[in-house]
Amino acid sequence: MTNRVTGIHHVTVRGADLDRSVAFYADVLGFDVQRASDELAFFAAGASLVALRPPLQGTAEGDRFSEYRIGVDHLAFAVPDRSALDEAVEALRGAGVDTEGVETDPLLSKEYVAFRDPDNVQLELYCS
Repeated sequence: MTNRVTGIHHVTVRGADLDRSVAFYADVLGFDVQRASDELAFFAAGASLVALRPPLQGTAEGDRFSEYRIGVDHLAFAVPDRSALDEAVEALRGAGVDTEGVETDPLLSKEYVAFRDPDNVQLELYCS
């Protein structure tokens, strides 16, 4: 097979409470979250979509994301410059979201801000 991938179309993030997830991604991070149904909300991150979904039936009560399991480790959203990171740090801290502030990736020497959503999914805003 010849690889003809042109990008990531969408990523789905499952959260314990869809309303809480929608509020976090819309109100704290400023994404234009669209509610499609009781089971789906989504927003654009550049040319890619992020879908927000409730847990699947059978998910353990109180389950939270852990990067110590096999699967996706974190999501990094590209931002254009340092000022976007500074604004994000202020908004995150104002909303009571823990963050170490602006950090520098030791491998790529790029600046980023790391934090977690209400279900413990690690997110980054990363200078592209």
